[in-house]
Amino acid sequence: MMILTACGGSEPPGETNQPAVATAATPTQMMAASTPTEAPTPEPAPPTPTQLPELSPTLPPTLAPTETAPADLSGNPDLDYAQVQFVRATQDSDGLWTFNTTVRHNDEGWDHYANAWQVVDLDGNLLAERILTHPHDNEQPFTRSQSNINIPPDTIQVIVRAKCNDHGFGGQEVLVDLTAAEGKNFELSR
Repeated sequence: MMILTACGGSEPPGETNQPAVATAATPTQMMAASTPTEAPTPEPAPPTPTQLPELSPTLPPTLAPTETAPADLSGNPDLDYAQVQFVRATQDSDGLWTFNTTVRHNDEGWDHYANAWQVVDLDGNLLAERILTHPHDNEQPFTRSQSNINIPPDTIQVIVRAKCNDHGFGGQEVLVDLTAAEGKNFELSR
């Protein structure tokens, strides 16, 4: 058997780059080259039952909750900020969602009114937005729906938030757990 060696990097001054020369290796040299010089890294032990995350009984066994909800969704309670009061989420047979969202805000005509609500994941990525095209001065609180919302199957919690055209976001938000039938300020059906 023959082993070819090649040089890499820059040549010392005065030397030329010569083609690699084939040399024969002895069986002892071949064994030394194929023997690892370091001990193999041991595999980590599998987690014990006490180290495994708690799974909701409504989740498929392969989907463990990995998202963490923000600590405070109460926001500024002043009605100058749009407040999400309640969310009813329904998943259709095709997997798409409909959200019926109840919003309360101190609408004061076109200069100051709740102009949208959104569904976002826990990283703030926009999943859906319902634009509110006019003030609801005499209809408070009010409920509007948005259908055909595509939520990735590995997303188990979303936040519904509302905004107004003057103050933006900042009022109460609702955390919707997509694995539960109901929770604080939401209901869910499939």
